[in-house]
Amino acid sequence: MNSSAVPQGLVPLGVVLTGVAFAFASSIVPHFDAAHRLLALPFGVGVALYGLYGVVAALVPQSLGDRLGLRILGLHVAMGVLLRASIDPRMVAGWLALVPALLMAYMLADVYLRRGQVTLGDGDEAT
Repeated sequence: MNSSAVPQGLVPLGVVLTGVAFAFASSIVPHFDAAHRLLALPFGVGVALYGLYGVVAALVPQSLGDRLGLRILGLHVAMGVLLRASIDPRMVAGWLALVPALLMAYMLADVYLRRGQVTLGDGDEAT
């Protein structure tokens, strides 16, 4: 499918909505006193990640923003699921907050390193 066939802003909107929903779902943990508890730090950092992505996606070319958003969402979901499945629930809050923070650093570094490149229609990049 050609990326120009997708309306501009549709992929970033889907990434932001799906990412915030995943940040919420991964921040809920079982609690012995209440049924579940929302961990504020992982949820807040996850929302900040997708808020920052929304700003970056508006400033970069569509193809770069779409690829970056899908990469970030895929990495966030994969690492979140692996962390929830493999780590003791008492330690999960710190690790779930670290994942979006590292993805923010990755996103900003990726955009910074590509700042002088122009994306061509056939997928090649020129400087």
